[in-house]
Amino acid sequence: MASLQLERTTTLLDGVLLHLHDHALHVEGARPLSCVSSAVVGGGLQRARHILNLGVSAAYRCGNHVADLQRAALALGIAEPFVGLMTAASLADARACAERDGEVAAAAVVTLGISHPTAAGRSECAVSQRGKARPGTINIIVLVDGRLAPGAHINLLLTATEAKSLVLAEQGVRTPEGWLASGTGTDALVVACTERGAWLEYGGPISLVGALVGRAVRAATEAALSAWQRRRHEMSQR
Repeated sequence: MASLQLERTTTLLDGVLLHLHDHALHVEGARPLSCVSSAVVGGGLQRARHILNLGVSAAYRCGNHVADLQRAALALGIAEPFVGLMTAASLADARACAERDGEVAAAAVVTLGISHPTAAGRSECAVSQRGKARPGTINIIVLVDGRLAPGAHINLLLTATEAKSLVLAEQGVRTPEGWLASGTGTDALVVACTERGAWLEYGGPISLVGALVGRAVRAATEAALSAWQRRRHEMSQR
């Protein structure tokens, strides 16, 4: 496992770079990446060279999110299709980890804010909470150097989500009601692959690529959570 020290430009995989800007994280592939995601722009199935995680204020409301992401992309010189996420978490606390086993490699980039954790299956929907629901976001971008079968691509969404939720449970993160948190109400996830190299038929947690993705997501989520907790502690001391 290799925790990546994020610079202004960091190599995640061969031909896949992460650019750290003041208000955005920008993953750029030398060639189009095959993406499956829950992103607010370019969600679902998409082929794109660019994945953007845009930083916004805690008071941001999503009425113009598509236009705001498009403007941010253009400001970074992105004029082609892209996958776009948003977060109010500090981009300075983003963490990344890479894993490799032979010719298969994976990386995960995580931004995390858990001021308002939720428990899937227990937390009420936002409408039922009558305005009391507030966003908190864990955004995860997973990159795989390989050729993912369609089922494996979807399976990796599950594997990455399980790894994230396990970290929260092990760290004792709880909702205001006291339930163990599984995430937040606005989490987003992208799984992208380079479509080169090894054919990967399975993506569950004990498959080769699933094990790599699980470890990368786990390590990056743990590190991002530690950074968030440290920032909250520092703020409380002021």
